[in-house]
Amino acid sequence: MLSPQHFLDEQENSKQKYLFKQRLWIAFIFVLLCFAIILGRMIYLQILSFNHYHSMAEGNRISFTVIPPTRGKIYDRNHTLLADNQPTYILKFTRERHMDIDALVKQLQTLLPSISEKKMAKFAQNMRHTNTFNQTLSPFYLTEKQAAVIAVNTHKLPGITLAARLKRYYPFGSTAVHAIGYVSRINMDELKTLDPEIYRGTDSIGKSGIEKFYETQLHGKPGLQYIETNAKGRVLRKLSAVPPVPGQDIQLTIDIRLQKYAESLLAGKKGAIVAMNPTNGEILAYVSQPTYDPNLFVDGISQINYNRLLHNKQKPFINRAINGQYPPGSTVKPFVALGALERGLTTAQKKIYDPGYLEFAGHRYRDWKRRGHGLVDLDTAITQSCDTYFYDLALKMGIDTLHDILYPFGFGHKTGIDLPKEASGILPSQAWKKATKGKPWYRGETVIAAIGQGYMLATPLQLAKATSILANHGQIVRPHLNIQPPPLTEESDTPQQIPIKDIHNWNTVIKAMTHVLHSVHGTAHKYAHHLPFTMAGKTGTAQVFSLKDAEYDANNIKKSLRDHSLFIGFAPVKKPQIAVSVIVENSSLKAAPLGIKVAKYYLQHCTDTPFLHKTTLNSIP
Repeated sequence: MLSPQHFLDEQENSKQKYLFKQRLWIAFIFVLLCFAIILGRMIYLQILSFNHYHSMAEGNRISFTVIPPTRGKIYDRNHTLLADNQPTYILKFTRERHMDIDALVKQLQTLLPSISEKKMAKFAQNMRHTNTFNQTLSPFYLTEKQAAVIAVNTHKLPGITLAARLKRYYPFGSTAVHAIGYVSRINMDELKTLDPEIYRGTDSIGKSGIEKFYETQLHGKPGLQYIETNAKGRVLRKLSAVPPVPGQDIQLTIDIRLQKYAESLLAGKKGAIVAMNPTNGEILAYVSQPTYDPNLFVDGISQINYNRLLHNKQKPFINRAINGQYPPGSTVKPFVALGALERGLTTAQKKIYDPGYLEFAGHRYRDWKRRGHGLVDLDTAITQSCDTYFYDLALKMGIDTLHDILYPFGFGHKTGIDLPKEASGILPSQAWKKATKGKPWYRGETVIAAIGQGYMLATPLQLAKATSILANHGQIVRPHLNIQPPPLTEESDTPQQIPIKDIHNWNTVIKAMTHVLHSVHGTAHKYAHHLPFTMAGKTGTAQVFSLKDAEYDANNIKKSLRDHSLFIGFAPVKKPQIAVSVIVENSSLKAAPLGIKVAKYYLQHCTDTPFLHKTTLNSIP
């Protein structure tokens, strides 16, 4: 017979077995659940998210470096190189091999004392923020001598190597800088507006001139070099590459021979010379003086050099050919005379008497010739630049008619040349003065407007364009520097021909402009009587301030207040090949001989007809 204790032990044993089985099942379910979670995670990672994580893994294994594009070159019309890419060197730093940045920088400063502290400090900052196996490039270029110093001291510079790069180089230095422009380091404001995909790997951008206007074409597109790295970022091997797309080369219309000659004529002076082909608008010479060396900016100009240029009283940064706005003076007289003839406001035969002034509304408007010119017709008025004749003509036409006459020749609006930041000049009218000054127009202001004074302002490029249109008998041309200019984006409906009522009126004015140079009474005769060809032109003087009734004496006037000298002209008269405008600021140097010399040099040295026989005046229509 079993004791009660035996039954209690059996019961306790059953409870223990039951409890064990429960724990076993719980453990089994827990293990099964964990296994299911692991299996599910594996399915998610290996199957469902395979593409995503495979790409991430490849991204860690495969990286790329940017291959910057080669910038397009710039040539003149005869394929002479104006902007090149010169091989040079920069420093390449890999932090894997050097951790003491301060010691390295001190060593570099010792070996390269000519590198500014600012540039070296920037390089040091970049090095400190570089990952162990990444590379940092110096923000400055090295000369051959500096590269040689680094090469022989590489054992002292762990982590530093030389890397070859292309650097913009302007072989003619300051020549034509206001046309070509320059490249320099990208600043923070520009960085915000640039496409990062296009400009990654590039640290320079066009800042002015052709370099800026055609930046998109010149820059090109960067390439990529794919490389394989290990988990620590060390480069294992190079894989594939997408080659960069080089920038387009650009050929300019400028003849560098004529450019250098024209600049030599203005050496030491302030002013501008624009020479263009009147038949197609090609700019042959584009001079703005004084100039500066664009090579100073390529590597980032030093503060000392920049301040020297910025505070130069001669203002070399001003592009006078398109931003210099001057009273055109008497150079507008041929255009005013032509408009008066075409509108029937005067005739070639009509004469007035010039006593040396015009009395109007209680004010005496003086002629440049105090004693006057006597009886004056249109030809004499242009040949001898009679102010009184045009005073009288201005009162007959009024300011709005004068505005309508000059506007088609390009005054008062941009020419559309392929350069940035062109000024539009000022061509006044009643509406213009009301809108800008809030005052009515007075007839006395019309009097001086007819001789290019008062509110009227024009750029040297506008004068060259107007001269070309006159030489072409009204055919409108668009000035351009690129042999293949971009299509018009604005004013596409602008007429290509000024309507002609009577072709004899145009020939009358052109013949009078020819007399300016080839008649003994012409204001430019003494500069042109030995020319082997016939040239038409017009001299002008722009007052910087009013003399009232005082006599002009350059010796007793502050230099900055002296008159500007102007000249426009074209040659040969029968089949024009060159039109030129010249302005010389605040100087006793006359513009006329400079313009004549430019035309002579071009026709004798830069064309297919180096010697031209002089046309007789009677043969001019």
